[in-house]
Amino acid sequence: MVVMDTHIWWWAISEPAQLFRRARSLLAKTPPEQRVIASISIWEFAMMVTRGRIQLTISPDEWLDYAISKTGITILNLDSRTALESCNLPGKFHKDPADRIIVATARIHQAKLITRDQKIIDYPHVTTVW
Repeated sequence: MVVMDTHIWWWAISEPAQLFRRARSLLAKTPPEQRVIASISIWEFAMMVTRGRIQLTISPDEWLDYAISKTGITILNLDSRTALESCNLPGKFHKDPADRIIVATARIHQAKLITRDQKIIDYPHVTTVW
């Protein structure tokens, strides 16, 4: 199983050229049902659209429908164990709640986390790929 950070999920579907070779390779060899996102990534996606950080040629609802149902990706909903883990990450980690939930999701599921976020890459308590 691999957890995709929100920007990786977006790039994998809409801008695959943005992905580095290692990330592309890992996604290619991971079965679609083992490629997952934390449910908070849907909120982050919606915020990126609202703030104009990404442009869509279709409605956000249509993009989400495609990105979720047509690609076989799995959404891991925020459960109590992940919520608690996000508040009790070992060591020092920044306070961004979405990043904390994404990291906690990867840790709980003992999964690699694909990200380009240097703050997450520098965090020694989660395995990252970029």
